[in-house]
Amino acid sequence: MMDQSIVSKPTILLYATEHISEDILKPVLYGIEEEGLPVVIESHSGTHMTLADLASRNSALSVGIGVDDEAIVLTYKNIPAHQFIYRLTGYAQYPDSLRTLGVNAARLVKGNPFVSDERLEVAF
Repeated sequence: MMDQSIVSKPTILLYATEHISEDILKPVLYGIEEEGLPVVIESHSGTHMTLADLASRNSALSVGIGVDDEAIVLTYKNIPAHQFIYRLTGYAQYPDSLRTLGVNAARLVKGNPFVSDERLEVAF
């Protein structure tokens, strides 16, 4: 069962399924960190959409990222659980796009304009 506790430290939360390698996620972390925000990675079970929604609701910054074998998703707690801001499928082969997703997660928190990337699927 997933831990439903709210993380009070102001961080972006990244929830990934158990078998996702942290090495694959490093570009996301670098993108967030280069924008000056902290990120916490936790292992959970579920789909990328479920994980992103849960992470956004548990994050003090209201921003969550969910990752499973299929995709990585960025979301915000005030949008419906079935929607996302950005999604990237086949993400392991696109480290530059992963970094952009991380940058955009931090920019969402800061209220700064997003960086565009043609590989990121935009929901809005």
